[in-house]
Amino acid sequence: MFRLLRILFGLIWLYNTWTASSGINKLAVAHFLGLPLSSWPVHLAGNGIVLLNLYIALVLLSGKGMRSALWIAIVYLLGMWIVVEHGGDFNPAAGGTDAGIAPPYLIAMILTYTCWRISRPLSASSARTTRDHTLLWIHAARNIFGFLWAWDALFKWHPYFLTHFVNYLVDAQQGQPAWLVHYLQAFVYVIMHTDPLIFGLLAAATETIVAWSLLSGKLLRYLLPVGMAFSFLIWSTAEGFGGPYGNGRTGMPGNMFGTAVIYMLIFAYLMVLYRWPTRGEARELESPPVADEDRLMPDHD
Repeated sequence: MFRLLRILFGLIWLYNTWTASSGINKLAVAHFLGLPLSSWPVHLAGNGIVLLNLYIALVLLSGKGMRSALWIAIVYLLGMWIVVEHGGDFNPAAGGTDAGIAPPYLIAMILTYTCWRISRPLSASSARTTRDHTLLWIHAARNIFGFLWAWDALFKWHPYFLTHFVNYLVDAQQGQPAWLVHYLQAFVYVIMHTDPLIFGLLAAATETIVAWSLLSGKLLRYLLPVGMAFSFLIWSTAEGFGGPYGNGRTGMPGNMFGTAVIYMLIFAYLMVLYRWPTRGEARELESPPVADEDRLMPDHD
């Protein structure tokens, strides 16, 4: 299961490589640098981003060089988040209620590396150290993810979001194919003929509960699937499956494959990890028998 998730993440990075090579993305680089499109710094930065994305994608697909790719990805994503995304655009009136695109990718990268590491053969002498490091990485990733959900939930309670909930679905229809427009219009119809405020409150409450579970480690067995299902709902509606697609681009900022789809990937990792080693797909570490409460990845419910 870990290998399948890693390859899926690699395919997403490979798709990002394609979008990064588009003329639209290079134009965005030129605009960010404030230089003409034909200038050499723009070409250097644009090609560098493409090569970096391609390198990370190939590492994820092959499983080779994961350690170095992790740290390169951390530096790259933190740089993108701070310099390009300015730490996230938290503006509910403009549709921005999350911390940006880079943080979910960073969390997914950490979990991918961790799962790759625990799936490798271990000697008896290094098993305990690896176990402790694994716990640290996984708990850190889960808590950072929980903080992102808590921060997003906080803005979901903003009066503007609650009173303009339907606008996000209407705006998502722009440039989409007819079948997706009809799909989104069905949601709008149901919401408008019920009560938009109720749906807004339900979305805010769902994110709050999921954030609490991630931060506290309680009821993960039940609420991780809820978080994944809710992420899919966001991805397929407000994000329009990451579209519109065409000409080497997507409708998402930064030419990514959508943010919520990365949330789904993170939830998938956590759902497997918090069932391991009792019911997970991964091999149990070679370590002496321990009490139930000392198991590497217990269920926190």
